[in-house]
Amino acid sequence: MAIMFNTAEDRLDYGRILSPPAGYTCAGAIGTTYSLDLETLIGVPLSLFLSEEMDGTLAGNPIYMLEGLRKSSDKLLVFCEGGQIKVPNKANLLFTLLEESVYEVTVADNYSFHPKIWLIKYSSENSVPLYRVIVLSRNLTFDRSWDMAVVLEGNYKDETTSRNEPLIDFLTYLRRYTYNNKKKKLINTFIAELPFVHFSTGDKHFTDFRFLPLGIERKYDREYTGLFETYHDILVFSPFLSKETVMDFDALALTNSNKTLITRRSAIPELSNELLNSFQTYCLKEVLVDGEEAISESEGIAADVQKQDIHAKLYFKSKNNEHSLYVGSANCSRSAWKGNVEFLLQLNYQKWGFRISQVIDELFGKKGEDYDERFNPFEKIETVPEVIDPAENNERIMEKAIKRLCRARAEAFVSENNNQYDVKLEFDSKYIAHDVNLSIATLNGYNAVKIEPVTYLRGLSLTDLSEFYLVKAECKGESLRRILKIRTKGIPPEREEFVFKSVIKDTHAFIQYIAFLLSDDYLLSALEQGGGSKQWFYEGAYNEYQMPVLYETMLRAVAQSPQKMEEINYVIKKINDKEIIPHEFEHIYQIFLKASRRAVR
Repeated sequence: MAIMFNTAEDRLDYGRILSPPAGYTCAGAIGTTYSLDLETLIGVPLSLFLSEEMDGTLAGNPIYMLEGLRKSSDKLLVFCEGGQIKVPNKANLLFTLLEESVYEVTVADNYSFHPKIWLIKYSSENSVPLYRVIVLSRNLTFDRSWDMAVVLEGNYKDETTSRNEPLIDFLTYLRRYTYNNKKKKLINTFIAELPFVHFSTGDKHFTDFRFLPLGIERKYDREYTGLFETYHDILVFSPFLSKETVMDFDALALTNSNKTLITRRSAIPELSNELLNSFQTYCLKEVLVDGEEAISESEGIAADVQKQDIHAKLYFKSKNNEHSLYVGSANCSRSAWKGNVEFLLQLNYQKWGFRISQVIDELFGKKGEDYDERFNPFEKIETVPEVIDPAENNERIMEKAIKRLCRARAEAFVSENNNQYDVKLEFDSKYIAHDVNLSIATLNGYNAVKIEPVTYLRGLSLTDLSEFYLVKAECKGESLRRILKIRTKGIPPEREEFVFKSVIKDTHAFIQYIAFLLSDDYLLSALEQGGGSKQWFYEGAYNEYQMPVLYETMLRAVAQSPQKMEEINYVIKKINDKEIIPHEFEHIYQIFLKASRRAVR
């Protein structure tokens, strides 16, 4: 681990920092985010459990995604802010397989659940378990803004450590928001093992670190972090600001201090000209914010323009020879430090001759005499623009109404009616806003109805049923849509079978899926069977000459990886269709299954 702030070269790939090291598999992963994109989340199992990039060649391949979701079903857990699940561009039946992995959190007094962190356990047949903590400023979305991440790894040892107590308290806080016993068991496993896990920075210059959850208990406040203490030099990286918090930092400066603030242009009106005179303040140049052209590889033309901006949260301060770096989710704002649930990592840095100005030079691209201001991504802000404070805009009003609805702790109940299904939703009336029109529909947007204390969605098909619901808020001609997760009882168990069969549609697809499961290299297997095309596994017809090759592969699996026979057994039970599963395959497979179970004994 090292300090790397060259914005052109020091890039972290989200999928790569989730992927297990060589020789390891993911045994469990718990993540948190403020906003959540289901289309992004569906790619996470690809990295965690199949070691494939989240947005790689096969990320859009249904059979590949199905296998990632199957492997992650009991091992993945993600918490997000209530009312901040984005509506996907296109409904996907596979989203239903994420229901037991996603839980919304609501914080009191209109504060937010805002941490971005991953805790992952990797297991290996030949080595002790490996644990990884990833502290980020990035949400689980496709946002292209500039973020930061720190990765720590550790091993299980016989002696205990108290260093992880804040991390354990954070998991204990999260546990209250899940009602799934398997997922509670996953959290409890981490809680039981963390006292014996010893994390390391892996860099001699980072001499110590602390986990800093905020807002989960009274003791975890801003004073606990040690950040709000006097300093000589400070660098603050924050997209959103509150004037009073910036003033707090300003008041802590010692004589002849150097203060640098990097933020979004839209946050500058929160400051005063006096603060701009006190802090060297910078924003991304507008040409960068407006976006880079995304080039289509197939056509070689500009496909679209995607905006980007500052989203990283970082505090780097020095006092005498002590240097402390804070990375995580907390903005330089009142809400972040006096109400939100946040998570930061504090790192102590020691290196002879180090100065924070070196970090700033690296950010600005200053490399000796060859420095050219044109390549500096930031520009200095000299004055606060004059703006008229607008009244609270409609979008904010609608967001509050949806967030308030999340506090209702609604429940839903499914009943069957003439081969169709009705869903009864119950909301506490005091959480239904009256200044906003609220409607609710299935995830695919069908059958939208006005939200009442008792609301019915009627005449649904099996594929319409989900714990994800689309909520729409309307106010003064504007609208806002979000996905809410509502605990829903009575969803028929055959719905999951239907989801499997929506991907494994015929015998040809089944045989290729089994070959895919048996492969030692998922990516190579998929490429050998037809490459990155989304339809590769549907092309062609079932060929009986495929069977001998498949049987040979199963025989090798019995000897080398007998657990794969149990994975095939799971898939066979989920599909449960003689029109799809060849009789001759199932007959021989049962022989292999018995042999594999004897091998495990």
